[in-house]
Amino acid sequence: MKNIVGIIFYIFITGWLLTPCISGHCQSVDSMSLKAYAPVPVGVAIGYEPMLHNQAYQNVVSTDFDHVTFEYALKNGAIVRPDGSFDYRKADILVNTCRAKGLNIYGHTLCWYQNNSPFMASLKGDSTAIEHFLKKYITTTISRYRNSIHAWDVVNEAINSSGKLRINGRERRDYFYWGQYLKAGYIARAFRYAHAADPKAKLFYNDYNLETDPAKLNAVVNLVERLKKQGVPIDGVGTQLHMSINTPAEGIDNAFRQLASTGLLVRISELDIKLNPSNDPDFVITKQLLKRQGRKCRQVLSAYFKYVPAGQRFGITFWNVGKKDSWIVKGSHHTDSPTLFDGHYRPKPMYLMALDYFKNKGTTKAN
Repeated sequence: MKNIVGIIFYIFITGWLLTPCISGHCQSVDSMSLKAYAPVPVGVAIGYEPMLHNQAYQNVVSTDFDHVTFEYALKNGAIVRPDGSFDYRKADILVNTCRAKGLNIYGHTLCWYQNNSPFMASLKGDSTAIEHFLKKYITTTISRYRNSIHAWDVVNEAINSSGKLRINGRERRDYFYWGQYLKAGYIARAFRYAHAADPKAKLFYNDYNLETDPAKLNAVVNLVERLKKQGVPIDGVGTQLHMSINTPAEGIDNAFRQLASTGLLVRISELDIKLNPSNDPDFVITKQLLKRQGRKCRQVLSAYFKYVPAGQRFGITFWNVGKKDSWIVKGSHHTDSPTLFDGHYRPKPMYLMALDYFKNKGTTKAN
């Protein structure tokens, strides 16, 4: 009986996706490609294994997106061995694979308090050694990919929820609080090291909860304004937008207005939308909730294009491809589906409403 129900559901959902109707008009499968219609670069965060070994995954990435962000392969913990040496083998393979598919690559991330190598623990307390490592790591990494990667998250999440420099917090083996040892000045120096390694690369500061935490948003805006006044080579700021179907529109609008006021490039860097923000283990995904998720996505896109001037729009990156790849599902083990695609890499209403929005915006691609 379960198999029969499953077959009926598959036929229904496949037929529904093949003839999606949104906002009063229908779209055929032939016209379903986000990058074909998005007026700004549109990307997705990818993993090493599925990008190399899952054909359905690869097809979605190549068909719908013009750039990718590596979820892990370019982070400190992926590259720095326990003895402090650098291992770029997996990053190289992923870079070459993506470039062969015509995908641009956004570098993520050079300096973050999470996902660090065990080697970092050996440097604790020695600010001179930490500074030397920071410069060496940024210089070596950017120089290696200067012909392949032309934009980077240089510093990630340096501000805490109180709007202060992050100098401590939860302890975990991969956590390393740069600000504790190098104070606030390390942020400017990280950007200078990155610029020296590749003067043509676009350099970004990246952070989260800017749409829900006014104190943090103000602190980030103040930070990048100070960096600009100091002549630091910062080109833009990314707002991650790990959000939910309940995230207030007012906060999203305010975040884009404030970030645009800096005059820097603004990108949506890690967009996903939770259906189950309370993390209820018995949560059931319904068609109504999927539609709400789609409408929330369209609301985000609308706010981005409304409040960020055209010359400051650097692009939009969705975080993870399908449901089972999501860091929220895979890493945090929550019952959810925050991505554009379902567990079989079929487009959800969130995808269809994003596509519909882009179609109505026009096709003049920026950047």
